[in-house]
Amino acid sequence: MHASLLFAPMVADLETFKNNIPAGLAYGGVYALAALGLVLIYRVSGVLNFAHGAVATVSAFVAYTFAVQLPLPAWFPSGLLGLIAAIITGCLLGFLMEVLTIRPLTGRPAIVKVAVTIGWLLALQQAAGLIWGFTSYHAPVTLLSGGFAVPGTAVRFGYDDLLVIVVALVLAGVTGWLLQNTTLGTSMRAVSDDPRVARLWGIDVNRVTAASWVIGSAMAAVAGVLITPFIIFTPFTLTIIVVNSFAAALLGRLQSLTFTVIGAMVLGIAQQVPAAFGAAGTSVQQAVTFAVVLFALAILFRPGMRVMRTV
Repeated sequence: MHASLLFAPMVADLETFKNNIPAGLAYGGVYALAALGLVLIYRVSGVLNFAHGAVATVSAFVAYTFAVQLPLPAWFPSGLLGLIAAIITGCLLGFLMEVLTIRPLTGRPAIVKVAVTIGWLLALQQAAGLIWGFTSYHAPVTLLSGGFAVPGTAVRFGYDDLLVIVVALVLAGVTGWLLQNTTLGTSMRAVSDDPRVARLWGIDVNRVTAASWVIGSAMAAVAGVLITPFIIFTPFTLTIIVVNSFAAALLGRLQSLTFTVIGAMVLGIAQQVPAAFGAAGTSVQQAVTFAVVLFALAILFRPGMRVMRTV
């Protein structure tokens, strides 16, 4: 057999993978947005928020109500209205979770707080299903349509793909700047290092912790809205975004925003490899995510490893 014929399927698969890169980067951008919120909440409060995906779910459905269900004129930027409504919803949910259930557990073991976030996950997912339907298909919240081809290639970026990537990078930069150059950011870093010492310095630990939950949940809301054009939009598919964002956060070792974003982009692209080589399917993508989680845990908890406190 001629060598060119032997390697032809591989070349075709690599071409498919190359064409899937925009989608991989878009997914990575969504994972990065959600993971940034997870990392911010964890750094300040020490709580792994398993309800993060459920916050994204409810917020995205609120956006759906405003952007799709309301009888607005065709010229009205309904997608933008939905996004604003989702962010407000995410902020409110984050505030309620922290004030009503996390703050009263101050001093309790971390596992108790994690269990509470799982309770929020189940409650919010159930509420979203009862209000908007468990299995019915919901139209995505569209902010931009159309796209463009990368000059000199067959690779095509949708404007929605590009929007997700840009928003993720901008919010990562803004969050890093906030932590390093603002009073609130300095307070967050102080609380992250030692809440008791922060109190001695006159920092309102409760206010700072609540702010981290509000900002982190707002990021989950943005992620939930931006991913709706790429998935089958139901309460269950949106909730599992926390699995992928958790993997990205682990790659950032639950501390570094920079490595969290890089990890999210790598994960998004890695999930496209099975599809390019004929193994498409949610179960295969989940297997990729699981492998990434195991790899990140091995790095994070290997003997002698110190936890980074970097932006």
